[in-house]
Amino acid sequence: MKRTAIYLRVSSDRQSQEGDSIAAQRQALTKYIDDRPDLVLAGEYIDDGISGTKYSQRDELQRMLADVEDGKIDLLIFTKLDRFFRSVRHYTAAQAILDKHGVGWTAIWEPIYDTTTPQGRLIVNQMMSIAQFEAENTGQRIKQVQAYKVTQCEVISGNTPYGYRIENKHLVPSEDAESVLLAFQTFERTGSINGSLRELAGVPGLPRIQKDFKKMLKNPIYIGKYRGNDHFCEPIIPLQLWERVQELLPINIRSNQRQTYIFSGLIRCGECGCSFAANTRRRQRGNYFQIIHQYRCPKHFMRKPAQCTNPKVMNENVLERYLIENLSSMIEKTVVEYEVAAKPARDKAARIAKLQGKADKLKELFINDLISLEEYKSDKEKLAAQIDALQAEAAEEPTVNTEALKQLQGMNFRGIYEGMEPDEKRRFWRAIIKVIHFDQERNIDVEFL
Repeated sequence: MKRTAIYLRVSSDRQSQEGDSIAAQRQALTKYIDDRPDLVLAGEYIDDGISGTKYSQRDELQRMLADVEDGKIDLLIFTKLDRFFRSVRHYTAAQAILDKHGVGWTAIWEPIYDTTTPQGRLIVNQMMSIAQFEAENTGQRIKQVQAYKVTQCEVISGNTPYGYRIENKHLVPSEDAESVLLAFQTFERTGSINGSLRELAGVPGLPRIQKDFKKMLKNPIYIGKYRGNDHFCEPIIPLQLWERVQELLPINIRSNQRQTYIFSGLIRCGECGCSFAANTRRRQRGNYFQIIHQYRCPKHFMRKPAQCTNPKVMNENVLERYLIENLSSMIEKTVVEYEVAAKPARDKAARIAKLQGKADKLKELFINDLISLEEYKSDKEKLAAQIDALQAEAAEEPTVNTEALKQLQGMNFRGIYEGMEPDEKRRFWRAIIKVIHFDQERNIDVEFL
């Protein structure tokens, strides 16, 4: 009696509808065994909804090959060759295992295949090459169709990001869009994924796992971008809020209910650029211990051997005092530097406005039949190219919210700050500071938002 395993696979609903369903395959394969007294069913292996071009992802195929290696199978049967493999390379790898353990196979709906003779192996390899070509060609056609749909702003599947729904093949904001906006606003305010998840615990539908919540915050679909189409759908999140969230994500505050580190995620090593790690140290003061929050480069203190030359430790209270005492002068210096640096950007804006004015006049000349269509198109293309080039250069210019910094400079922020709780202090600094660089010479360099 030959111990016979049956292998079944279907990769799509279309295949099921065309007669290749799991039920149809099982019925044919079990009947094949029942009609042959020398065969006995040794196992059933089903990969449902997995492409034939996959190999390691087909868990049941891997389990079946493991049983072959354990000597549990003498014969393998399936309905058609493409149910087994659609790749010559993958087929060859699996066939080597079967040959090593003396296991043959049969495609019951395609009896032409016979792996016991050289001629049969030749036919199998030829058909596998054809099957691989068809699979790759089909995949290429699908990609082309999907790419075209994206250019037409049409969805390519029935799955929709949270906050959207499908209407006439297009994504439109759903009733959950306000929850998405709230999630972005909450993270911008807290700077912490854990903290945001706690605050949003009562909002239904939002992701509850850190990884999924972060994935949502990084998804450009919420500003209308998808696969190279910058206007794929109506945005839910304003661009300024999106950009701010992307700045905060790399310095996400790891929420700790016992300790609040005011500058967590803001300090970077001036030598290696690594984000400083926060820790707590206890210092004895008479009969009690003083708790001191510190920041240090993890590449120097936590790697053996050290991967950074910066051995300096920054005490939180020292940095806090330094920033409060020097904030006004640092803001003044930043505003002056930015206004000098922003002059070329203002010049570009003036040049763009002038070119746009020329484009408007050019259109008037064409409308009044003072220039030909060819002249209009030629001159318009030249002006458009110049405008695009200037806009691209202007987009690369640094931006700082100088008006907000000037308002802060004019406020009595010291008195306000002293009345803040640690969480409020942390939000305050993250609202105005992009990063603090601290090197081994103890130099402090602050970049404002």
